[in-house]
Parts: sequence; C-alpha cells; structure tokens
Amino acid sequence: MNPPRLRSVLLILWLLGYLLLGGLVFLSNLWHTRAFLQQQLASHAQDAATALALQLSPALARGDTATLANTVDALFDSGYYQRIQLHTVAAQPILQRELAVRVAGVPSWFIRWVPLSPPPGRAEALAGWRRAAVVEVLSHPGHAYQHLWRSVRSTLAWTLAIGAVSALLLFAVFRRALRPLQALEHQALQVAEGRFGHPAVAPRIRELAAISRAMQHMSAAIERMLTEQRRRVDQLQRELHHDALTGLPNRAYLITAAEAALAERGPTVALAILRLNGLAELNAQRGRAEGDALLRATAQEVSRLATQFNGLAARLDGGQFAILIEQTEPHGLTRLAQRLAAAGAQVLSQQQVEALCQAHVGAALARAARRTVLFADADAALRDARLGPSGGYRLATRSYPNATDIRAALIEAIRQGSLHLEWQPVLRCRDAGLDHYEAQARIPAAAGELLPAGAFICLAAEAGLIATLDELIVTRAWLDLDGKRTPGAVNLAAASLVSAGFTDWLIGLIHDPALLRLEVNLDAVRNTAGALDALRRLKTAGFPIVFDRFVPQDDSLLRLAELRPQAVKIDSALCRQAREDSSTRALIATLCAHARELGVSVGASGIEHEEERTLLCGLGVDYLQGRLVGPHEPI
Repeated sequence: MNPPRLRSVLLILWLLGYLLLGGLVFLSNLWHTRAFLQQQLASHAQDAATALALQLSPALARGDTATLANTVDALFDSGYYQRIQLHTVAAQPILQRELAVRVAGVPSWFIRWVPLSPPPGRAEALAGWRRAAVVEVLSHPGHAYQHLWRSVRSTLAWTLAIGAVSALLLFAVFRRALRPLQALEHQALQVAEGRFGHPAVAPRIRELAAISRAMQHMSAAIERMLTEQRRRVDQLQRELHHDALTGLPNRAYLITAAEAALAERGPTVALAILRLNGLAELNAQRGRAEGDALLRATAQEVSRLATQFNGLAARLDGGQFAILIEQTEPHGLTRLAQRLAAAGAQVLSQQQVEALCQAHVGAALARAARRTVLFADADAALRDARLGPSGGYRLATRSYPNATDIRAALIEAIRQGSLHLEWQPVLRCRDAGLDHYEAQARIPAAAGELLPAGAFICLAAEAGLIATLDELIVTRAWLDLDGKRTPGAVNLAAASLVSAGFTDWLIGLIHDPALLRLEVNLDAVRNTAGALDALRRLKTAGFPIVFDRFVPQDDSLLRLAELRPQAVKIDSALCRQAREDSSTRALIATLCAHARELGVSVGASGIEHEEERTLLCGLGVDYLQGRLVGPHEPI
C-alpha cells in the first residue's frame, strides 16, 4: 500500500484543526448569545412584574377582582409573556394566566437542546401599607428563540463558507509549495558530501520518504567527519588545560590567560584567590574521599561565581581556587571577594567540615602589565586574610580609582552621548589584507583621559545600563561604518540581547547588517535565558555572528555546529600558549580544521610577536588581531 501524499495529510490535519477551532468558536458564540437573551428576558419580566404590581395595588385595596382580572388579561394578551401569576403572600393563588411555548420557524429539537430558562420577575402589590399579593411574571421566549436560531444559522453558514474557501486556497498553496521536494532530496545528498545537518526519522509520507533516505546518508557523513574531530578537540583541551578532579582550568591555563588579559586590558584585570586551609587534616581524619568531595563542591561554587562576573575559574593546586576577571573595577572586585569568601564558608558548612577547615580570600587589581605582580598582590592579600576569621577576605593594599567617579563619568557619557570609539584593524592571514575593524569603546573621565571599557563595563551592568550603553556604541559605530562602507565589529553583552526591544531596534537601525559583525561571549550567552534565541534571530536577519574568546570544549563545539556563526575568535590565552606547547598547537590546528568543515572562519587575538603570527597562520587561522597587527586608528 502506497503511503499518503503529504498534501493530503496536511489538508486533513488542517481540516481537523479547523473543525475543532470552528466548533469552539461556534459553541462559544451560542453560549454567550443564549446567556445574553436569558438576561434580557429576566430583565423584561422583572420590569413587567414591577409595573403590574403598581397597577394592581388600588384594585387589591378595594377587593375588586374584576379589575384585577382585566388588568392582568390586558398585559397577558400582548403575547410577550409565558405566565402571569397573582397569589397571596401566603402563596394562595388568586389568578393565573399561562401560554404554551410554541415558536414559529424554530425546530423543536433546537428548543429542546438549547433551552432558554430565564428566572421569573417578582414584585409585591400593596394595599395601603399592607402587602396584599405577590405578582410573578415569566417572559415568553419565542422571540428570543427566533433570534438565537437566526444567529446560529448565520454563524454556521459563514464558518462553512470560510472553511471551503480556505481549503481551496490551501490546496493550491500546498500543491505549489511541495513541488521542490525533489530538489531538496538532491540538496540533502549534496549535504552528505560536505554540508551538515541532523538525520531525520523516516516519515510515512511519499515525498518525504525520499528526503529521509538522503538525510540518512548525510547523517552518516556527519558522524564520520565530525565525531572524531570533536572528541579529539575536547580531549586535547581537557588534558592540557583542565584539572582532572574538578574539571576547572588548571594553573598553567590560568597563568597564560592572565598574561594575555594583562597584555590586552591592563589595569582592569583582577585576580581573586580562595584558599581552603585544613585540607590535609580533613584527609587524615575523614579520608581523601571527603576531601575530594569538598574540592568538587567548592569548584562548583567558584565556577558559578565566575560565570556571574564574566570571569575565568581555575584550580591552582590543593585547596586553592582562583577567579580571573578581565574587566572590572574596585567596587566590582570587592563584591566578588565578599561573595567568594561567603561561598567558601557556605560550602564548608554544607559539607560539615567547618571545624577542620577555613576559607579565606585575597584579591587584587593589576598595577603593572606583569602576571607575577598580580599573583603576588593577590597572595599577599590572601596572607592577610588568613589572619582573620574563616570566611574573611582582603584586597591588596594600594590606591584604586574611585568607583563613584567612574560611575558618574559613565552616566554623563551616556547622557551626553560623549562616547569615543577606537578602531583596531583585523588582518587576513592569506594576504595580510584588511578584513575588518573592531570597535573599542572609551568614555572621558574627569581628568580628561579616556577610560577603557574594562573600567566601566561592570558598573554599567550593575546599574542596569548595559543595554543603553550597547545601543550608544552600536549607533556610533554604525555612523562610522555606514559612511565609509567599511565592515566592522562590536561586542555585545548577553544582557543586551535579551533587553526589551533591543533586537527590534538593532534590526531597524542597520539597513546593511553584513557590514556589522556582532561579537558575543558564548558562555555568557549560554547562561542568559533567551539570549540564544535572540542571537538566532539576528543571524537570520543577516548579521554576521562571532563567538569571542572561544575555548574548544564539548558543549561549545556543539553550539558551534548548531548556530554556525560567521567566525570564532580563539581565546588569547590559547594563542599565547601555542608558542611553547605542541599539544596546544595540535588543539588549534584541529579546531581550525573542524571549523572549516562547518564553514566557520577562525580568528586569533592578542597577537604581539611575529612568530605568533607565523605560527597561527600556519595552523589554519584565518585572521589576526593584536598589537602586532596595528594600533587603534580612525576608519
């Protein structure tokens, strides 16, 4: 038996959906109309009862039964009432008139299945100051039934007419839309030779059955090409740069990352070190298993805090953990140190080892472009913190810029739009030609110097101004790029992507999105609800997407295959480490090959030496950025 055609299945599904929706609308309209008519009948009966009671009061006072009957008959003969009843207060009948319900033009089954049962109107007739009788009036539903029947027929006729027209239109649309399926089958076979996608479950529809076979070929090709590459890249990354017990980056990777950050960011780089004292005693008294459990729990908290502060978490050795932040200021570093110390104390309490272990934190901002100085300052602060109680922290003792002044400068720059952009060239490896520029934001400070983004970006996020700041940066960048028709790149915060109306504003502003690359941190996007969806929408709108500070791990490689950005920029720490470590070079080369299979370009940042340029270009990197490439310059 041949499977049904897709067009037939779609039409049947549409018909079922239309009947369900139409039935719901029809019943809802019938119910509301019936309720309205019953309310009108009840109001009509109550008004008549009140008026009749007033008319009958004089006759009741005189005991004039003839006048009572004449008055009631005059009202009843109008035909608008099903029943008029007059009885004493003690429910003794005085007189009653009742009319059978017969409605011309309305089927009896409709009256039986859709009953109208309004409540009767009631009013008391007085004889002087005495209650003489009770008047009860029930409206005749004949006109209401006629109105309801006409409404039902009209609604049903329109529903069927619209359904018939829609079915004919959909039939024509489906017939036309499903013609290219043979071309899609051919395309799927081409995908199996080098393009990528996901295998499909074999459907029972004739046209899609052929595509399913092609998709299975494609799936097999993907499995052969990518599984081994992704496994190898992730394994190399973890063996080289991660601690086996906690899964965090190790000390060697943190050192390389700190050197790269100091070279690029300078005084905005900060380091916080958490030390668990008493770990040896814990292992001796309770066993190494409990010590390992404590380290893993601490690693989870440190990693969570690092994500919140957009930093890098690492395990240095033993019971020492660290968080490296590339862009912060004293106030932000103080908050990090406080929360890191509190997190360490909380883990000790949860693991019930606070009697044996203590947690202390030392933190420092960079005061020189040397990694050894930053680590020494943080270690000195940690030594001071250990003199205090568990859960304490210290910052390296030196004068820091005033966070209040920086915040005021930020607010003033946003208010006046006095933001400066410096453009750094990004060069291609194959011909050393200009690929694009990347914007670096600066704001004027009180002393007249320009503050780099690292000095104010955390304050902007804390004050809820990050989306406003990104809008200002994008607007200023687009004025430069659109005027010169030069491609450029800007960094966007994940919080901006999910800010109300931001993506709509961005799509409306940029009439040529191919000129503006949007660089985002994949970890931040992944940990911000809704950011991935916003990123997909911007990519669909034509914006080139770049994953900045990319580290090849299993999850990030899956996101790379799923989202297919324009490019990835390898984390500068990896680029630096490649000079000295052959395994890191193998990791970068494998990543470049993997990205090339996906149609994704690979960039490298923080390049300061000619040997780095030669090495990375030889490994397969497509473009370079850094001090060696060129200084900041106007477009």
